[in-house]
Amino acid sequence: MDVLGLVPGAVGIALSPLTVASVVFLLGQRRGYGSAVALAAGWVCTIVVALVLAVLVGERLPATSGSGTPVQAVVALVAAALLLGLAAWQWVRRRLPDGSPASSRWSDRMEAIGPGRAFALGALLFLSPKLFVLVLAAGLAFGEAGPSVPEAVLAGAVFVVVSGSTAVLPIVLAVSLGERARRALAGMRAWIARWGSLSLVLVLAGLGVLQLVIGLSGLR
Repeated sequence: MDVLGLVPGAVGIALSPLTVASVVFLLGQRRGYGSAVALAAGWVCTIVVALVLAVLVGERLPATSGSGTPVQAVVALVAAALLLGLAAWQWVRRRLPDGSPASSRWSDRMEAIGPGRAFALGALLFLSPKLFVLVLAAGLAFGEAGPSVPEAVLAGAVFVVVSGSTAVLPIVLAVSLGERARRALAGMRAWIARWGSLSLVLVLAGLGVLQLVIGLSGLR
């Protein structure tokens, strides 16, 4: 199986600023490590479930439509349109009426969240049109390749590891560095509060262009 076909979806899911911001903000709170781990666990578990469902859908779709058009190319073009539309929408709403970054007001709600709610939040953060489109594209790649069970397990594991890496890495950093991680986490929180919304626009636009290229290439 061509694992490279899964890279766009995995990278797009990994570069989800709201998830990374949630973990980083929780790590900055007193006794926030448990909540941060729970949120990352909820996020990763949801990625696994979504990927399995997407693979099941991909296996049941025909390789081509009635007109002979490759289904994966059509899905990639639809994904491109949705991602570029979401990028435009995020650009319009990237700031609140008071002029402050949208992510800074949201961060105030993360101060007292417990592990149970954090796990649920990790799952809920996946309920995004962008993420559904990306994981569906990955599922179609599985369906088209028709890998053996070992290949599917290996490719799926790589997809989940890459997708969930950015939620886990801040926790690893905080645990390994201890008190020395506070300064780095504070810098990450400040950067996300100021640039998180803009970075999401860039990620969406970049992935939209990539899916457009994939779709157009598949139509040839």
